[in-house]
Amino acid sequence: MNEDYIARSAQLALLLEVSAYPKPGNVGRRHDFKDTHYEHFLASSVAVYPVLREAAARGRCKGGGVGELIRRGVEESMEWQSGGNTHFGALLLLTPLAMAAGACESSGYKEVKRKAKEIMLSTSVDDAVEVYRAFPKAKVKVRTDVPELDVMDENSLTVITEKKLSLYQILTISASYDLISRELVGGFEKTFRYAPLLSDFAKEMCINDAIAHAYLRFLSEEEDTFVKMKFGREKSKYVRERAKMIVGRGYELKAVEEFDEELIREGINPGSTADIIAAALFIAILGGLKVD
Repeated sequence: MNEDYIARSAQLALLLEVSAYPKPGNVGRRHDFKDTHYEHFLASSVAVYPVLREAAARGRCKGGGVGELIRRGVEESMEWQSGGNTHFGALLLLTPLAMAAGACESSGYKEVKRKAKEIMLSTSVDDAVEVYRAFPKAKVKVRTDVPELDVMDENSLTVITEKKLSLYQILTISASYDLISRELVGGFEKTFRYAPLLSDFAKEMCINDAIAHAYLRFLSEEEDTFVKMKFGREKSKYVRERAKMIVGRGYELKAVEEFDEELIREGINPGSTADIIAAALFIAILGGLKVD
């Protein structure tokens, strides 16, 4: 596929995801966080375009360097806005997906998914090192009680190099407690499950509502990594059960807005959910989803 089309699709996915309302707990066009605003996400979405385009071009030429591209995407994002981490999780997902799309002749889900899985399986030690270097640049909030290879410990880079651990191998460790890592080593299962769901929703409602519904559906099925890390398992389970109740009752707007206000008030941000919905949107847009 054409690299401009791929990069535009990824950029549009980022813009649409952050603009959708209501998505309980996350920054959007109707509310900001104290230090991170809606406009920071818009600036970041624009800033990462050239890196996403290069990812697609490298995929077409069967090039590697997914870790380097993720690190460069983070640097571009941080250069253009002062709101901190806006798209780190999304870049982890979108970079190999854009490379996969560039390597494919068509936007067929099976072909892109298969290639994306191949790209992750073939990652190198250099990819792992580059991604580790990206974490502090992005000011990512991470778990401090990880079993091994703490991303904020420079000694981890020595261990990675000495043991010749690829990015994929490291992500299999964090997959036990991190939703994005699980997606990257699990063949992007949820991304490709939610892409057709988004397209189906968009046939019945406007794109804003389709994204908000998909977000809530995901939140009702998965415990968000960021919520669990910051607030604990009980709060994470509560968020999932509350979302499940809203979905079961037909996505009543008043209930969703009350849930949104509650999470914003408590500072609960299901960021991992938003990242995967952005990735699913990218795949759906590649497959022909239009903004009507």
